[in-house]
Amino acid sequence: MSLPLPLKVQGFKPDGSPWEEMTTLDNVSASGAAFHVRHHVTKGHVFVIALPLPKRFRRYDLNEASYRTYALVRHVESDPTGYRVGVMFLGKTPPRGFERNAGGLYFLPGDEPPVTGGRERRRWQRIDIFVNLRLIRLSPQGPGPHEERTIAENISRGGARVLTSMPVGKGEVLMLEELDGGFRTRAEVRNLYIGPDSIPRLNLEFLDAEAPDRLVGPS
Repeated sequence: MSLPLPLKVQGFKPDGSPWEEMTTLDNVSASGAAFHVRHHVTKGHVFVIALPLPKRFRRYDLNEASYRTYALVRHVESDPTGYRVGVMFLGKTPPRGFERNAGGLYFLPGDEPPVTGGRERRRWQRIDIFVNLRLIRLSPQGPGPHEERTIAENISRGGARVLTSMPVGKGEVLMLEELDGGFRTRAEVRNLYIGPDSIPRLNLEFLDAEAPDRLVGPS
């Protein structure tokens, strides 16, 4: 049901420190909800949310003014101002291990395991080398940064791990340009996550060309 109610969201950084923001509910069911957040999140993060949820959607605290529940992020879409997330209500009990690692990622049985290197990790060796790059969004939506200068932390023949500050999402295609050389290719975001330094990373798969020998060595 579409239900624009005020919503308080508490999330957690990789080091476990909390953040909070107020937002508005997009829609809700008895098992989950969708809403927008400004903070960088990914599938598997856990929120603590509180909202004046109608009784017919609650499993407990039927007479409380605010319904408080742990919620597991199951879907994320980026937009120019942040992220639209879909969460599954977990109830009063967080996932096992949450007390020790609030900023970790949690998955359901049957979920594919998280990846950090994209498909190219299985095909090519990654080289730990810093490369200065420009990333350009090919299909930007609305206001916000459409390109940035950044660095790749490592690179392989078919992809790279790149730091970013842009609100891009999994599956988005970017233009990648080497600042100090001639390498240029479109690249698909295969995965995104937040590093231990709280900086988001993109795992990119090159679409048009492989990285040259001067960056990764001969095949």
